[in-house]
Formats: sequence, structure tokens, C-alpha cells
Amino acid sequence: HKEVDHEKLGYELVKSEFLPELNSEAVLYRHKKTGAEVLSMSNDDENKVFGITFRTTPSDSTGIPHILEHSVLCGSRKYPVKE
Repeated sequence: HKEVDHEKLGYELVKSEFLPELNSEAVLYRHKKTGAEVLSMSNDDENKVFGITFRTTPSDSTGIPHILEHSVLCGSRKYPVKE
């Protein structure tokens, strides 16, 4: 596991806390310029996942966020979709 220099990427550490009920280390970062927040949770679970959320609803009903969701989560050669 390679350590990432979050300061160089423009993030500041907001909070770090161990969550015993999840056996995980939770670390919250905030991007200095945009205010975007990243929550990283580390544990020994082999299942690697991520999530993206948006605070505001889309301004139209084109379905772009839903299409993006399916495009990002459709798998790859190295990480195929589990059936």
C-alpha cells in the first residue's frame, strides 16, 4: 500500500477516528479549494469498494448521473463485475 501525500493533492485532514464496530480506521479529508470531502475507511476486508454522492439533485431529468453510475461500475478486465 503506497502512502499518498494528501496535502500535495490539495486536501486537509479534518478528522481521523477508529470505529470499533466496523473494525475500521475512518479518515475525513476536505479539498481546500472546492470543499469536496473524501472519507477513507481502512480495514482488513478483501472487498474493496467506493461510493460517490452529490449534495444537490440534477437540474434536469436527462439521466446523466445514472448513466455515469453504470459506466463507472460496469467493471474492467482486471476487476470484472461479480455476478
